[in-house]
Order: sequence, then C-alpha cells, then structure tokens
Amino acid sequence: MKEWINTAIATVLRVGVVLSITIMLVGMVVTFVRHPEYFSSRPSLGVLTSPKAHFPNTLPDVISGIRHGGGQAIVMAGLLVLIATPVARVALSDVIFIIARDRLYVAITSVVLMILLISFSVGLVAA
Repeated sequence: MKEWINTAIATVLRVGVVLSITIMLVGMVVTFVRHPEYFSSRPSLGVLTSPKAHFPNTLPDVISGIRHGGGQAIVMAGLLVLIATPVARVALSDVIFIIARDRLYVAITSVVLMILLISFSVGLVAA
C-alpha cells in the first residue's frame, strides 16, 4: 500500500511542475509571437521587463488576460499552477491519510491545508 502512496504524491508533484513549465513556455511563445519587436528592439524589450510594466497580478486579471490571448497572463497562469502544486500535494496527503484512517496525520495535514487556503484567501482580499 505504501508504494502507491509515494507514486501518487510524486505524480502530483511531477505533473504540476511539468504542466506549469509547459504553460509558462506557451505564454513566452505567445508573447514573442505577438510582439516580434522584442527580438530586435532593446527599448521594446525594456518596456516588457521594466519594473513599472503592468503584469496581471490578480486572478481576474490573469483570466481576462488569457481570454484576450495575453502572453504575460499565460505565464502568470503557469506560475499559479506552480504555486498550487504543493497545495495539491497536501490535499492529496490529507485524502490518503483519511483512507488510511490515520487520525493524527489527518489532523496535521488538515491544519496545514487550512493554513495554506486561509493565506491564499487573505492574499486575494489584500490584492
């Protein structure tokens, strides 16, 4: 039984990382296809990488940017998937401990999951 648990957790982590990298690469390709001047014009690329540049930094901005085909929003979606990957691992661990009826670890992982979800909620409200 223990082998499938390790495999399941490793699979969640691998899939999350590979998916996030793939999404970020797609976003980069979209950005450079829509703005080919970034390859040839240093000032244009400077606008993209400027600290004052606007990036989608809220979930509604990311969703709206993806709907409009914005490469930066797609890259940000990849980053959000990367951030969500360890949270998914904790949630999977919680389910596994529930199946195994290990009350101590159910309690511990449930508290960790609640802390993560509360911190995300507070971050969304503050943004």
